[in-house]
Amino acid sequence: MGDDGLASLPRVSILTASAGGGHLAAAASLAEALAGEARVSILRLVDDHAPFPISRVSASYGPLVNYSPRLYHIVYRFAASRTRLILTERAIYPLLRRRAAAVVRDQEADLWISVHHLQVDAVLWMLREQGSAAPFVTVVTDPVTAPVAWFCPEADLCVVATEAARAVALGCGVPRDRVRVIGLPIRRAFAELRGRPKGEMRARLGLTPDRPLILMAGGGAGVGRLLPIARAVTHALRSHQVQPQVAIIAGRNSVLERRLRAEIWPIPVTVLGYVDNMAEWLAAADLLITKAGPGALAEAACLGTPTLITGYIPGQEAGNVTWTVEHGAGIFEPETGRIANLVSDLLQPDNPELARMSAAASELARPDAARQIADAALGLLAAKRIPEP
Repeated sequence: MGDDGLASLPRVSILTASAGGGHLAAAASLAEALAGEARVSILRLVDDHAPFPISRVSASYGPLVNYSPRLYHIVYRFAASRTRLILTERAIYPLLRRRAAAVVRDQEADLWISVHHLQVDAVLWMLREQGSAAPFVTVVTDPVTAPVAWFCPEADLCVVATEAARAVALGCGVPRDRVRVIGLPIRRAFAELRGRPKGEMRARLGLTPDRPLILMAGGGAGVGRLLPIARAVTHALRSHQVQPQVAIIAGRNSVLERRLRAEIWPIPVTVLGYVDNMAEWLAAADLLITKAGPGALAEAACLGTPTLITGYIPGQEAGNVTWTVEHGAGIFEPETGRIANLVSDLLQPDNPELARMSAAASELARPDAARQIADAALGLLAAKRIPEP
């Protein structure tokens, strides 16, 4: 498309944050789905344009949920009241507006999409103060027990992944006709690799093709007890008859990555930092061991990869565990020793459980969610156009 064609496309600004990895992944998946139909910019408004200490919210996320999950839960419970939330946001708003209002104005966006719950109300207030009537869409990346900060009744469209989240939206006063159950947006690569032979994918990644792969991950922030769990699992598998291999993705947690690389492992282990080819790793894996991050669970479901959930962030991820287990797509086990024994049992050649969970995970998948969300968002622009006489 030439420059003139690009100039005629609507401007779409996607609000995200670097807390964990799910918000960035959701933003990237929507940008990919909108490519060729809009000029997309991805804006980390709170991270890059908010005053201290608000700008440090994302940086504190990983350490807080890793080392002080109870404190995080207290904060979550405090913000579970929309009344308390709005009072807090109103108190902070003048500080945020002073630094961020000009950035919002300069975007000159025809359409806004937020995939981060702390960038909903305040951004809408700025837009309306500036006289902008650009449609505003929230894409809720917490599929079940979503924080109420997601649900602003003034948003033009609220996209959720489950009926449970839809109920929360309605309870927060979002008009019924503005809530749509679609799914979590994931990159096109996950859909493209559905059904690919695992041996082929393992060879592509430089792994032994005929050895089952256990993939361990803690999201973009490397959250969870990856090191002790990895020690227990690899020692439980050191004499296993199927001779499995393990890959551990530490995300942006450089301290964890260094510790993992310093270990002497009893079976083949590949240690990685942040990766941008998660689809390939999940397509190669027979089992994903992870916390209950919504993005990871949606991506695993798309590729039919069973999950063993080892923990969750109190509050917002609790529902993800129930949702996955009740649908048969995974197992929840928080105790390290039991995790190791469970993995060993699941890999037994005569155990049908992995195949059963794989089929159930595939049933949960919504591989076209990003495309559907993009169409729904662009539809708001089409509805605003006034027919020429």
